[in-house]
Amino acid sequence: MSARSIRGRGILEIPGIAVGHAGQFSPDRLTGVTAVLPPSGSRVGVDVRGGGPATHETDVIAPGTHSYGADAIVLAGGSALGLASVTGVAGALAEAGRGFPAPGIENAVVPLVPAAAIFDLGRGDGSVRPPTAEDGAAAAHTALSAANDSAENTEVRGSLGAGVGARSGMQSMRSSLGSFAIRLPGGYTVAALVVANPLGTIGTPDGTLWAHPLLRSYGFELPRIGHLPAAPVPSTEATSAKNTTIAVVATDARLDPAQVTRFASGAHAGIARAVHPSHTLFDGDTVFGIATGEMSLPEDFAASTLDQVSLTAAAADALSFAIIDAHAAAASVPDSWGQPPTLHDVAPEFAGAFTALD
Repeated sequence: MSARSIRGRGILEIPGIAVGHAGQFSPDRLTGVTAVLPPSGSRVGVDVRGGGPATHETDVIAPGTHSYGADAIVLAGGSALGLASVTGVAGALAEAGRGFPAPGIENAVVPLVPAAAIFDLGRGDGSVRPPTAEDGAAAAHTALSAANDSAENTEVRGSLGAGVGARSGMQSMRSSLGSFAIRLPGGYTVAALVVANPLGTIGTPDGTLWAHPLLRSYGFELPRIGHLPAAPVPSTEATSAKNTTIAVVATDARLDPAQVTRFASGAHAGIARAVHPSHTLFDGDTVFGIATGEMSLPEDFAASTLDQVSLTAAAADALSFAIIDAHAAAASVPDSWGQPPTLHDVAPEFAGAFTALD
């Protein structure tokens, strides 16, 4: 039996994970924040590859630290300014009693909230209005509510949360938030949630996708995309730090901190396969990993190692699919908004067929 892809509920196919969004989708402000809550006891990791990252508290989840994990992972707009939204997420989690117990202080917790941000400043009316602490608190409250009702009604794709202002191809096309899941023959599930905001493009000059061979390997025969909007002539203005793809890959497998860090690291291949160029000096490409631990790896060393390789390969595949999903799911806006087109605007047959993969 081969691996099977699932667009469906994306990262919510991993039991226990909850997601919440906040932000503004309007002609004067296009930005937001997304909070991802792992279930208690999850192991987390991160790998930062781009040349221009905007991150927060990534060191605390590196192998060799106290291995507590994370109470939430935040994906945000606003570049480094948008990381202010983490304060709101942490405050909301502390009020809910989610966090690392503060030593010697009764009933006090300190939420650990690693985060990464994309550059979407000025993508509404041109003003600098990044996500705020209030936006972060709103996203966290939504995620906490979703956790209490099994997240059945949560959206994980489209122009919402951190994906509101996303663009790609030197800002020539609107993108958004995307998510995809893969079921492996051994029973594991792997999924990705991504804010695709890369300098590079997803389309090749001959009207296909860079990820076309991967799509075909999973049996997806989709219409050609044709020609995407032309990117601006490279210049300091066109290529200044206005990019970054940030993602969370998750699995229900039980991985230790080093293994889940390797899981996140290997998923970067999914960015490189779907976007060209990727991991540039103008991208802050960052991938977080979550392992919820519901399914144990085999006790046999060789079998366990093979499963880890399969999990990491699936994470890369899921991330490639999620990046395409982020483009296919982006909401079109009126011309009066002064925004670039979406993939659905320029290749409606492809976008429609991709979103119908459910």
